Amino acid sequence: MLTRIADKALNKFWRDASAGKHPIIDLKGNLSYSFSNEDGLLYVRNDFTASPYDEFEFVFGSLFLPDPVQELLSEDSSNDKVLLLMVYGENTQNLLLSELDASTDYMLDLPRGEYSFFGLILDAGTEDLLDSTIYAIGLPCEDKLNDPDLESSYIENPADILEFVDPSPIEITGGGPYYLNLLMLDAEQIPDCPLLLSEFLEEDFVQSPL
Repeated sequence: MLTRIADKALNKFWRDASAGKHPIIDLKGNLSYSFSNEDGLLYVRNDFTASPYDEFEFVFGSLFLPDPVQELLSEDSSNDKVLLLMVYGENTQNLLLSELDASTDYMLDLPRGEYSFFGLILDAGTEDLLDSTIYAIGLPCEDKLNDPDLESSYIENPADILEFVDPSPIEITGGGPYYLNLLMLDAEQIPDCPLLLSEFLEEDFVQSPL
């Protein structure tokens, strides 16, 4: 799917993401940047596909990084990893890709509709995003992320953690705001993990490298 984005735009996005500039891009190659708001949240702007008739809802997101994933980010230097958020609009068939901070919650405003959400931790040392290795994948999790049982379950039986996540599209209707929890999964510990994303995108590029 990312191959639909013009090379020049995708390369610009990847350079800025690798430099920690928090870029945002969509499938048409439109480029923008997130910023921190007064509440300390990273605001992922969605200015690309809105129309005067769209009704928006706020989505507040947080990340749960179990110890194995935190170790991935702390190995050598976290500067060699990039954390990305993928938001796919089922109605518009557009993709929003943005850089996140592991230690900062985020918010975005989305037109009402159905969306699929994924997180990715990638190798920032490659010149091309599509050549980047996937270290971890984040999937929506309905359970309380501060539950000690979730952490111990992940460490003792990492493959069983898939019981806690659901990659199904989430319907954003009226009555927001909405709250999204992404559970980051170590791709090496869960062999089927990349396949979840591959099946969603119906593409073969989601391998190692990406």
